[in-house]
Amino acid sequence: MKNYKRESNSIYKYTLANLNLRSSKSTSGDIITVIPQGSKVEILDGAEDWYEVIYNNQRGYVYNQYLSKTKYTWTDVFLRSFPTSESNSVALVPDKSMVQVLSSNGDWDHVIFNDKEGYIFNYFLSDDGNPPGGYDFEYFKTDMTRFVNDNNIKSPTNNLITTDLENKITYIFKKGDNKLWILLYKWSCTVGKPETPTIKGTFYVTGRKPYFGSDSYRVKYATRIRGSYYYHSVLFNAQGTEIINDTLGAALSHGCIRLAVENAQWIYDNILDTTTIIIN
Repeated sequence: MKNYKRESNSIYKYTLANLNLRSSKSTSGDIITVIPQGSKVEILDGAEDWYEVIYNNQRGYVYNQYLSKTKYTWTDVFLRSFPTSESNSVALVPDKSMVQVLSSNGDWDHVIFNDKEGYIFNYFLSDDGNPPGGYDFEYFKTDMTRFVNDNNIKSPTNNLITTDLENKITYIFKKGDNKLWILLYKWSCTVGKPETPTIKGTFYVTGRKPYFGSDSYRVKYATRIRGSYYYHSVLFNAQGTEIINDTLGAALSHGCIRLAVENAQWIYDNILDTTTIIIN
């Protein structure tokens, strides 16, 4: 594996344990080096359960369960030296800042912000950088069309995607001539399991991949929600020739939202970048 150099201005995460940097997205891949716990790695790409990273100018893959979790502040908040509001302030973290969560201790998260380590009251952190309760969710689980129109949801494109994590349903809307949202499709989906939940909040489509996977599986028609979270197909074998798990309506993914192949392909082919996504 050759050494790699890259410009900065990237996303960084931190290792939560000693972690093998591997040559491929597989636990059987060659070990390039062992990254010590607490090390900073540069993220090149992510897809569900593996990240492609650079550590000490070496490029490889790590399993994402052992990396810090990305969260965002939705207001200015103090980074504290201990998990109590009486402790000293380490830094002021501005609104909409990205922090890396190392662990949680009740109402406080142990985080790193701009290479400074401390604690933030986790009420002020979210997956999307928006405060809780931004919408009226009264009809979210029972009448999604009413939810999106009553809340006057905006999207930069003529489409809108919502996913109800409890009922495990993804909805596709199209903007009507009267500027109201019209429901096009309602699809069963599989979402993140409790230990690797799907992110919640308001997001915007940021690209797509025809497929990704490892030596044990492949998924197709992946449309990025944020970071390593995607809408994509159910699981295929590593060659992409045969479906090996077509379960829908369950909570068992690593955080991505799985759809029937034809539904994932419809999003991949038709939904433009910057389209609004609401997940709750």
